[in-house]
Amino acid sequence: MTEIAISMEHVSKKFIRHVERRNSLKERIIRGRSGSSEDFWAVKDVSIQIPKGSVYGLIGHNGSGKSTLLKLMSGIYRPTEGKIHTDGRLAALIELGAGFHPDMTGMENIRLNGSILGLSRKDIDDSTDAIIDFSGLREFINDPVKHYSSGMYVRLGFSVAVHMKPEILVVDEVLAVGDEEFQRRCEDHLYSLRRAGKTIVVVSHGMGQLEGLCDEISWLEHGEVQQSGPATKVIRSYLERVNNQEAARNAEVSSERTDDPDSMRAGSGQIRTQSIALQSESGTPLDHSETGTTTRFAVKLTAKESILGPNVRVGIQHEGGALITMLNNHRLGTDLGVVEGDFTVLVDLINTPILPGRYRIHIDIFDHTGAKLLDNWSDALEFPVRSQRGEIGQGFVDLPAQFTLQE
Repeated sequence: MTEIAISMEHVSKKFIRHVERRNSLKERIIRGRSGSSEDFWAVKDVSIQIPKGSVYGLIGHNGSGKSTLLKLMSGIYRPTEGKIHTDGRLAALIELGAGFHPDMTGMENIRLNGSILGLSRKDIDDSTDAIIDFSGLREFINDPVKHYSSGMYVRLGFSVAVHMKPEILVVDEVLAVGDEEFQRRCEDHLYSLRRAGKTIVVVSHGMGQLEGLCDEISWLEHGEVQQSGPATKVIRSYLERVNNQEAARNAEVSSERTDDPDSMRAGSGQIRTQSIALQSESGTPLDHSETGTTTRFAVKLTAKESILGPNVRVGIQHEGGALITMLNNHRLGTDLGVVEGDFTVLVDLINTPILPGRYRIHIDIFDHTGAKLLDNWSDALEFPVRSQRGEIGQGFVDLPAQFTLQE
């Protein structure tokens, strides 16, 4: 029988929200504070079982109740209704600097947190060097933490939480505040805790990270659980909802950008790119592209004179800075012939192999030799790539592959 680390049965949490109806400072001073209030249920009838040794994720939009649920698990909040049972020493990293005394030094806060978790002085002393080394704050460890930056708070807070021998670790999105190098170290350490059989509960908006880390996930919406189960299945359902909502909001919106005629451009100017639009293969305006379906970039240009066989180059760059690919008609063996005046070049990205994310388009136009730059338009278009099936994947592109078991 599976042992349970955290059990929540029909848990709800109500807050009293005061509604201020005074419209001006004068009204508030003369008439006093409005006594109106209303109930706000941040979590409603949540029942989940988190097995020992598992990694459990919570997803949902901002305000869906994820952080409130973590605080209920951690004992920071008491439930208004329902029961919570926790089996094992729990360490939580929920709010930036929570549990730190601002006037105490980093070293003093390490000892304070260890005492709160019930560790002996020897256990705390044995862990102190590892905490300091992991945080990278040895130079500042004897400074009051009120002088720490947000990133330093996160480093020390995470280091304390994971090195105090917790049986259950609860981590909120606060890790996103750290720099890239520290986030990778944190993720590696979470994997090592997982291998050691510790129970981890994590909230994050990074779907790719959660899919690779979590065994199970619960999806929250307005304080209620929409779905619980295997990470990939729940994430797929969540992204389908997000994609459908985005499509409904942007039904009448197309991704098209028109050139600013006063903008400075590199190149001779013999050709000028006027606009670029994102379209389906049939020419329907789109607000986003989808992995696995053909995406069209309609590039409108104007040639001020007759130009022989221009080379149109379209670069696709991930928002993180990585260049995904560089497409050009010469490399693909397409000769555009002699062009003059207004014309449009259609660039079809067949069965778009790009994974979900946000991307930018850069356009360069060269003459037929490829040696003379005629026009350049950096950041011509930004567009999102989605997957209606909720796939998220790691990296940038979906390469054709197959797995075979060889006997």
